[in-house]
Amino acid sequence: MCGIIAFFDLLKKYQGNPEKLKERLTVLGNLMRTRGPDSQGYHGGKYFGMAHQRLAIMDPLHGDQPFVYEEQGYALVANGEIYNFQELISKHNLPQMQTHSDCEPLIALYDKLGNDMVKELNGMFGFVISKNGGEEIYAARDHCGIKPLYIGYGKEGEIWFSSELKGIVNEDCEKIEEFPAGHYWTRSEGFRRYYQPAWDHDDFEPKGDCSKIKKVLEQAVRDQCMSDQPFGLLLSGGLDSACIAVLLKPIMQELGEEFHTFSVGMEGSPDITAARMMSKFLGTTHHEHLFNADEAFEHVEKVIYHLETYEPELIRSAIPNYFLARMTSQYVKMVLTGEGSDELFGGYLYFRDAPDSRTFHRELRRIFHHLHNVNCQRADRMTMAHALEARVPFLCPNVIEAIMNIDPSFKTITKERPAEKHALRAAFEGTMPSEVLWRTKAMQCEGIGMTWVAELQSRCNRQISDEEFARRDELYPINTPVTKEEMYYRKIFEKYYKGMDKFVQVWDGGCRAGGAAWKTTAYTREGLRDVKQLAKGLGIDTNHVDEHSEKLANFHGKDSLGDNTIQT
Repeated sequence: MCGIIAFFDLLKKYQGNPEKLKERLTVLGNLMRTRGPDSQGYHGGKYFGMAHQRLAIMDPLHGDQPFVYEEQGYALVANGEIYNFQELISKHNLPQMQTHSDCEPLIALYDKLGNDMVKELNGMFGFVISKNGGEEIYAARDHCGIKPLYIGYGKEGEIWFSSELKGIVNEDCEKIEEFPAGHYWTRSEGFRRYYQPAWDHDDFEPKGDCSKIKKVLEQAVRDQCMSDQPFGLLLSGGLDSACIAVLLKPIMQELGEEFHTFSVGMEGSPDITAARMMSKFLGTTHHEHLFNADEAFEHVEKVIYHLETYEPELIRSAIPNYFLARMTSQYVKMVLTGEGSDELFGGYLYFRDAPDSRTFHRELRRIFHHLHNVNCQRADRMTMAHALEARVPFLCPNVIEAIMNIDPSFKTITKERPAEKHALRAAFEGTMPSEVLWRTKAMQCEGIGMTWVAELQSRCNRQISDEEFARRDELYPINTPVTKEEMYYRKIFEKYYKGMDKFVQVWDGGCRAGGAAWKTTAYTREGLRDVKQLAKGLGIDTNHVDEHSEKLANFHGKDSLGDNTIQT
């Protein structure tokens, strides 16, 4: 896991000073130093440069980048992991590598297969390959945007690539774009989409069953344990990470490694309670960070700086992730997580209101294609803010293929199957405490504490005056804030990323459920309406939730919106 930045002066009329260019890219790379504090590398010339910040996971002693093949004229900077790299070396009879890095084979694979090489990869990545000083450029991003990548176009024909927006936001770019997930880019073709699964077409009808769920997920977990550094698991207390934990335990025993799990939340919260239950059941070495609303508010600006967004639903869930990653990085360099499952199985509570299985599947497709701007962005940026690598077995291409080909009628919520993600729960029946297996799905921002979101919002509201809020349309004509909380986040974002509005995914209606093809009352833009349901089956006293709600009775009224009436 790393940070990359690359510059190509395609018209050869802007730089022409290799030392100046190296100095410049090194400074920009340092803005992403948390992505890779172990070493910094550079390769370049008069009209191109490639800088790399390394977090050493594979072959720590020899895997520094850029990888340079002088004789063939190739150079590579890569961020991510290629889980099937050894298989690719054997399958395509690739030449002897200089290192045991999983990313080095990308050069030989590109040399052999050309632009289609990316179709062979199983991993998470954003990389740039240069040949002959930029005469030929090939860049690619993984299938669903697990790893970030941006591209910038300079005023004099230059091309920039950066792992994060902060690396190029202040450069002389006429235009900056998020590199689309599942695409590659070349000088001659521009963007080309390579990830086009059959299940993502309107006329495709999934007809598979649920028999392969556990097996394909188990293989993904095993593949993603590829590491030369200690690793563990982010154990949220929810179903998804619990499933990963069940599959990971025997692997850790085979490796003879201590099984570390990590959780975050407020004391007595549903997530903390369930995570403790799961850790005790599996016998893991468990670590927790317990926080409060004051600590959360104090870190809002840091979270937004690293997260590079002002989307409120995402920020709320990223704050506990920030604390979790900070703690976890003290023990390991890599973790597995349960991200992505809800977009495959329909795990969010509003899926209970889906009218039929066809509509259910279409909604899965819709939110899957937002992963790069929400779940994946949160997981990557919050862990990378603390030099920690996060891997996501549920988003392995093979797992996605198996689950999205399941007949959606097996996923829909019915009287016979009243719990969301019933197919996944059934596959893991008997492998974990029933209280965890059948607990109600919680968005992380509510699961880690049932009242803290409202407390956070109340603090944010106090930072925006009624007079300032009245000017929101004038100040922010794009994605105009609807609440004071949203405006507070927006002000912080503009401080670091002014004019970069287009990189922020703002959900229709202000929340994920707002853009669904059906109406739902489960969520509002301020969050989940009924948080008490999250404690069901966990033996948690929820009386304090009612008491707290009374204290914040005005939150959804004047305190949230000021004295102004929102016109809809």
